[in-house]
Amino acid sequence: MPQSAAPVPRATIALAAGGTGGHLFPAEALARELMARGHEVVIHTERRGAQYDKALAGIPHVVLPASSLEGGLVAKAKAALVILRGVLASRADLKRRKVALVVGFGGYPSFAPALVAKSLGLPLLLHEQATRLSKANRQLLRFADALAISFPSVAGADGFDAARIVETGNPVRQSILDARGDYPPLGDGLPLRLLVVGGSQSAAVFGRVVPPALLALPEGLRRRLQVSLQYKGEDADAIAGQLRAAGLDAEVRPFFDDMGERLRAAHLVVTRAGATTAADLLTIGRPAVFVPLPHGGAREEQRRNAETLAQAGVGWHVPEAELTPETLSAVLHEAFASPTRLPDAARAAAALGRPDAARRLADAVERLLPVAGPRR
Repeated sequence: MPQSAAPVPRATIALAAGGTGGHLFPAEALARELMARGHEVVIHTERRGAQYDKALAGIPHVVLPASSLEGGLVAKAKAALVILRGVLASRADLKRRKVALVVGFGGYPSFAPALVAKSLGLPLLLHEQATRLSKANRQLLRFADALAISFPSVAGADGFDAARIVETGNPVRQSILDARGDYPPLGDGLPLRLLVVGGSQSAAVFGRVVPPALLALPEGLRRRLQVSLQYKGEDADAIAGQLRAAGLDAEVRPFFDDMGERLRAAHLVVTRAGATTAADLLTIGRPAVFVPLPHGGAREEQRRNAETLAQAGVGWHVPEAELTPETLSAVLHEAFASPTRLPDAARAAAALGRPDAARRLADAVERLLPVAGPRR
């Protein structure tokens, strides 16, 4: 008779995540999966990450001093001192808890725990949420025992042993998993639901471009639209009134706390192209118009995400520099006027979705545990 697999040892596992939701939410999803399997978990993050009270509820966490190594020599010297403080704090906590393995989710706060893992001889698993390795993960890759990726391939991992790369997908929050369902039907007279959301910081450009784009649509389409627009501008009430006066069923809010349900109801989403946004869309299976951030450290990551998803048939990639009321109105008209374009894109999105990403990632963690163990 074939031998049964050896039982997985219960262990304490540390997750290191940057302070943005894009890093912290996947760490939360993995933490809860590992805890359900009987492991003990601690999340090491920084001040911004600690503000996600809901995500961290019931999960032990440590707030580390952290800093980016950007800027000139003086700035880098100061950052190095901050990182050293983070290393010392992380090392003390990992040793006290007898941590057996560290998982890094990117962001500069993940540096200290990853370096501590290396110094203590602990296995290090890196998880990349985007289609290209983040700066932090690129620099930490030399120390990693394994790399988990969210898409079938990832740029920036050249030279890393392919046998140590596993595609897990990007773990999403339970509220997103709970919202999975069939794509809503399209047909003459049925509502057309459009969700416009610009991430945790909203997106001022959507407030400027989306209303006139909607007003430029043919009246027949406008009358069927149900619009949810996330917008934090002081003119939000005026925009909502303008849209309603034009016959649109429009809701304008600074924040939506029921994002899972809104994604499930949506026929099309206009959004940024961050990794967490992409994972949510693919898990639920919804098409999108992707407008990547035009500047900042996340610009390249979001551009590549948008290009990859558009090429896969999930939707449209519109650079912000090209996002005008005319171009957006044309895209929306094309999408809603076709009986097949949106359902096809929804199927393409669902095909890339990994609703079992937390389980897959937890499996990858446990595969490293037989050789893991606190070495003091």
